[in-house]
Amino acid sequence: MYLTRTLFILFFTLTTLLAQDKLLTLKDAILGSRSNLKIENLNGLQWQGNSNLLCLIDSLDGSYGLISVEAETNQKRMLLSHDSLNHVLERAGNTALKRFPSIRWVDDETLRFTSNQQIFTYRLATSQLSFVNQTEEKAENPDIHKKTFRTAYVKDNNLYIAYDKNQTVQITYDTAPGISNGNNTVHRNEFGIYKGTFWSPEGNFLAYYHLDRSMVSEFPLVDLDTRPANVRNIRYPMTGMTSEQVQIAVYNLNTGSTVYLQTGQPEDQYLPHVTWSPDEKYIYVVHLNRDQNHLRLIQYDASTGLPLKTLFEEKNPHWVEPEHGPVFIPGQNDRFLWFSKREGFNQLYLYKTNGKLIRKLTKTNWDVTALLSFDKNGNYAFISGSSSDGMERHIYRVKLHSGKMKKLTSVPGIHRAAFSKSGKYFIDRFSSHSVPRRIDLIKTASGTVQTLLNAANPLEEYTLGDARFLKLQNKNGTALNARMILPIHFDDSKKYPVIVYVYGGPHGQMISDSWIGGWRLWFQYMAEQGYIVFTMDNRGTNNRGLAFEQAVHRQLGTLEVEDQMVGIKYLKSLAHVDTTRIGVHGWSYGGFMTISMMTRNPGIFKAGVAGGPVIDWRYYEVMYGERYMDTPQSNYDGYETASLFNYIDNLDGSLLIIHGAVDPTVVWQNSLLYLRKAIDAGKQLDYFVYPGDEHNMRGKDRLHLYQKITDYFKLHL
Repeated sequence: MYLTRTLFILFFTLTTLLAQDKLLTLKDAILGSRSNLKIENLNGLQWQGNSNLLCLIDSLDGSYGLISVEAETNQKRMLLSHDSLNHVLERAGNTALKRFPSIRWVDDETLRFTSNQQIFTYRLATSQLSFVNQTEEKAENPDIHKKTFRTAYVKDNNLYIAYDKNQTVQITYDTAPGISNGNNTVHRNEFGIYKGTFWSPEGNFLAYYHLDRSMVSEFPLVDLDTRPANVRNIRYPMTGMTSEQVQIAVYNLNTGSTVYLQTGQPEDQYLPHVTWSPDEKYIYVVHLNRDQNHLRLIQYDASTGLPLKTLFEEKNPHWVEPEHGPVFIPGQNDRFLWFSKREGFNQLYLYKTNGKLIRKLTKTNWDVTALLSFDKNGNYAFISGSSSDGMERHIYRVKLHSGKMKKLTSVPGIHRAAFSKSGKYFIDRFSSHSVPRRIDLIKTASGTVQTLLNAANPLEEYTLGDARFLKLQNKNGTALNARMILPIHFDDSKKYPVIVYVYGGPHGQMISDSWIGGWRLWFQYMAEQGYIVFTMDNRGTNNRGLAFEQAVHRQLGTLEVEDQMVGIKYLKSLAHVDTTRIGVHGWSYGGFMTISMMTRNPGIFKAGVAGGPVIDWRYYEVMYGERYMDTPQSNYDGYETASLFNYIDNLDGSLLIIHGAVDPTVVWQNSLLYLRKAIDAGKQLDYFVYPGDEHNMRGKDRLHLYQKITDYFKLHL
């Protein structure tokens, strides 16, 4: 008995020790977040219509399907099992579903889902399945009206509306090259654009983008899957060159007529946001000039297309970047909220539809990052905001009448919330550097918490490097957020090589109090291989206020590199850093930064890997490039200073450039020209191409990519 117990304890101890010594494989690090290292979640968690009931897709009492959860009591019941739904579908002559579908709520008792281009509703109280609409197989960008279920979609660059399952109407007939309707890539998805069609509230009208790229230069992408290879041209407006032209059309579903909003000149302005008034009479359009420093919000008559009033204008000597249109207050058709950074931080302003400013609603020294919801009476707005140092995200309630604010979350980390329609409760999805995922149900008034999920740490059994947050000061005294991951089994009497991972560009915050997951586990994998991994957010990145972002205007690559060198100076001050073995790696803007850091500070970096790098901003697209650099014609010196062609003679470390051969974002021409310049200068560098890949590599290609990067650093660092 004693021997058996002793053997059991010994076995348990050895098993525990072995488990704690488990190491990441590269496959774990790059692909594991979708398999063995996937973080537990609550599938389909959302509010059930306008109620205070939650629902999710899970198992209950031996059955699998849609479950309802009572907020106060946590009592659960099966609303609709997967088997029951399939039974109803098959009985109606439809194909059974392999998994429970993603749903949207029509009301508290009716849900909507799509299967094989068919749109169904299901009423829980009566178990009634209704086949309400369908689109054809080649339909793109389907946009379903939430009340009528009429569906707008695109096929062959033209726009269609499926009125119901029996009637579909084609509403545009453009065949000329470069012309499209309802396209969701207008302005290359800058300014927060993600769709090209806009239903009116009651579904009587459909506004849509009419996009003309016929005047934009074509760029060739080569398809290698044919014999011989085939050229596929894309429209790619480079900085300073002719840009696309956009119009906004309004289709009347009752009359079949179309009017165009008279948006006027110049034709190459940006029209980033289209917002309907609640009564369907007006459309509010954001106008932004090509220089991106002058914004106007204009009200249009939806029936005639005529402009009625300019509500207000905003100007900035650097740039204005509207990422949101007006958001109307529920039940108050004459009032809306407006996002603006006009006073230094992203804030909310309350306006009347006549253009009168009622009040600045939020008055903080941090950025409001999202407007989440309103309470059902329209008395409060719920928002999320960054901490003053940008490291955290918290949830707040703001009284619309006074601007009085209440913080609803307090635990340090990243909080993301979804409020019930009443505003009485919210789902708080939380993570931090030590918490992979926790989902709480919180009572808004009292802060009472009920934990719905506290996900296990998928890395619990692995030996990981110690991650430390740092704040370093640049020469102006600005604090820069940084993170350093130390090698496993770190010994401060030894010296270690360093890999600096950099992005550094606009909208590119890398350091926050959040879980390091996904492909970023490569940082921990490299710590396992004996490297220190260092990352820092320089000026130009987001969530730190407008001055922090706009410091880089017209001089991309200068202040960012200057700030990054603050991190290098810190690293070189550490006794455990091998200063002769510092490497740098980044992708896209980070690729631009990698080469910038190596060639504008020669002698510092022994090796670098630049992926999909911008080499010269003259070869990047108009919308993004001109916002931060203006045009090459108006900022010649800035473009010259930023151009990596001008520093190639300084290249003295080992550099690997990687590019996707059909990259439509940072076109291949960038790195090919740099390669040509290196050859002309007698400079050696390494180069690798992914045929058929775009701006990022996916799946097995991504695993191959990071094996390539890892091997390069092991060889040269």
